[in-house]
Amino acid sequence: MITSITFDDISPKYLSVDEFKNLIDFLDEVDINCTFFVVPYENLSCLSKRFSRCLRIALEKGHELALHGYIHVKNEFGVLYPVPLPVPFPSLKKQIERLKKALTFLANIVDERPFGFRAPLYLHNNATLKALSILGFRYDSSATLFKPAHNLHFRIKWLRVWRPFTKFGVVEIPVSGDYTYSLNSNNFNESLKIALRDFERVKSHDGVFVLNNHPKHFGNIGLRFLRILVESVSKKTVFLRLCDVAKIYKTHYINLDA
Repeated sequence: MITSITFDDISPKYLSVDEFKNLIDFLDEVDINCTFFVVPYENLSCLSKRFSRCLRIALEKGHELALHGYIHVKNEFGVLYPVPLPVPFPSLKKQIERLKKALTFLANIVDERPFGFRAPLYLHNNATLKALSILGFRYDSSATLFKPAHNLHFRIKWLRVWRPFTKFGVVEIPVSGDYTYSLNSNNFNESLKIALRDFERVKSHDGVFVLNNHPKHFGNIGLRFLRILVESVSKKTVFLRLCDVAKIYKTHYINLDA
């Protein structure tokens, strides 16, 4: 059984330098390497030099940096319905242009290109996967097992498979849940119970348990949640970055190419 811990919205807009350092220190303490999904556009400001340094520190400590869109807007790679019309789906050409810009920006910051992607708000379409394939990305993690991923009480099973699969040559690694999105002291125990239940369900289907987090909705209570969850499942799983998961499933996959 494989577990991956990921964080979206890695950007000075959502995460202070001190919060980022605290998160990296926590991951050191629990001895887990994770995947950070970075919004590179926000890092162009001269005010973010210290934040960019944190990104490089994260790489040095063994964490993965992947792309989380270009400027992180709702319809960047997909459209959320219902919306006021007309709002066209982003074309393949437009998505390739945005991904190229994002790749360039992040490479300028950390001198390393990412090979993983997750769309803002998980909104993506087939053109997204085609664009990722054309640009040499190894995996995407925009699909979610349940929708909405962050609502633990009103959600439906969305994907027909539990395991990672490939489409258009790109490994899709679905997100299991966004359990810390609305976490507070009142729902802490219930959210933990749901996460552990989902872990067992994914495990029974030979899948990968991908726990995603958003720094804006995280804080110390999120760290406490992760600590307890890690302690609860550590004997049943290994923790891997998504890039490592993609390497495994590139040759052992369910092929859903259209």
